[in-house]
Amino acid sequence: MKTQNEESYVRCIMMKVNRVFYLLIFVLYLACSKSSTEPEDNALLERIQALPDVEAISIGPYNGYAQAYVLKITQPVDHQNPGGQTFVQRAYLMHANETDPMVFAPSGYATLPGDMQEMTLRMGANQLVVSHRYFSDSRPDPLDWQYLTIEQAAADHHRIVTLFKQIYTGVWLSSGWSKGGQTVLFHRRFYPDDVRATIAYSAPIFQGVDDPRCGQYMETLGSQADRERIKQYQRMLLENRDLILPMIRSFYQSRGYEQSLETNVVFEMAVVDYPWYFWQYPDIHHHDVNSIPEAGATAYAMYLHLADVVWLDTYADYLRDYFAPYVYQALTEIGGTSYNTDYLQGDLIDFPDINHDIHGLGGEDVTYRPEVMEDIHRWLQTEGERIITIYGGNDPLTGAAVEFTGQTDALRIVQPGAGHGVRIADLNDPGSVYRTLETWLGMGTATMNTKSRPIFYPGIQRRWPSLE
Repeated sequence: MKTQNEESYVRCIMMKVNRVFYLLIFVLYLACSKSSTEPEDNALLERIQALPDVEAISIGPYNGYAQAYVLKITQPVDHQNPGGQTFVQRAYLMHANETDPMVFAPSGYATLPGDMQEMTLRMGANQLVVSHRYFSDSRPDPLDWQYLTIEQAAADHHRIVTLFKQIYTGVWLSSGWSKGGQTVLFHRRFYPDDVRATIAYSAPIFQGVDDPRCGQYMETLGSQADRERIKQYQRMLLENRDLILPMIRSFYQSRGYEQSLETNVVFEMAVVDYPWYFWQYPDIHHHDVNSIPEAGATAYAMYLHLADVVWLDTYADYLRDYFAPYVYQALTEIGGTSYNTDYLQGDLIDFPDINHDIHGLGGEDVTYRPEVMEDIHRWLQTEGERIITIYGGNDPLTGAAVEFTGQTDALRIVQPGAGHGVRIADLNDPGSVYRTLETWLGMGTATMNTKSRPIFYPGIQRRWPSLE
């Protein structure tokens, strides 16, 4: 098992989550959690509370919705044994009208009430966001990792759809980004009729735990001169490690982050991850090739650029613990990517020793089962109807984009120049997507607001609070 490659993938797609921001969200939640006294709010709340195993607390108004709720849904840990251990799954409901469309957004991670999907805002729709099993707000106790599978998660989501269709009778659409995009595709594989259509943004479908296609794709991004400038910057960082390591150490100390990894290990992880962040998130770090420090730059300038592009928080203990469920999924079912670091091997010291144990999995069985993703990909190619996948042309993960064969009506769109956060509004022809959805959903595009563009990365609103 090539644990170096697995770690590279996990870190390259990690999202930044900040404890202070979560505390603020929690305080806001407490301040807003008292039930509304409006009769219509009480009536809806009673209907939700009447659903089996569902507890609801009003937090509305929220996100422009007069009625919003946090949900606690009791689920079986093993859906094949519904009488066994259970856990509480967190969800957030934004209510417009029972007969309006519902955007169903099962996340790949934990969620926040401010996580909004593009189509929710476009359509003025209801929205139901669900945290993924085993993440921080939906975690069984005790943990039995064998039940963290995409089929068990899909069963969670199917049960929630079945319950809430008793209230929401309009057309249902599912939508998700990155690992959330994978999650909505997995849900459709096992329960294809739960929703009418699906939009999956930046959702890779890997071929193994060390899929080489993303690294190969990254070698096509930009010009040869651009790629060489990135590699030269990485070499410069490693050559100046003695000067930069104290700055890395100070980053964690100044923020009060606990850091179990050695600073040299963290530094090399960040250097190796740099090209991924550079290409994936240009709309967040706002750097281009011309801003990369060149020969003669000070060590401090090199560090500042690295810290501005790479989310160093992701190597802190609290986020490595947070992402442990994802690491388990990557190593057992979902897979991951590898990329070439041969040009750095002479300067890397500790990076090859990194393994998945640093994410708190310990001695858990992480045997990879290739048949799981082979089945997903085969279904998407042969039976995946009414699915739109959207990728950014500059996102290395586009190297593992779904490969449709024309056997279904599914669409794959790659927007040149866009990164991992690509949205419909970024496309050269967004109207083509809306026209397709109009046909699939049986509703006119006149009901859709195509002017606003939500730019959001669930879980990283701390750095960009306006996105919440």
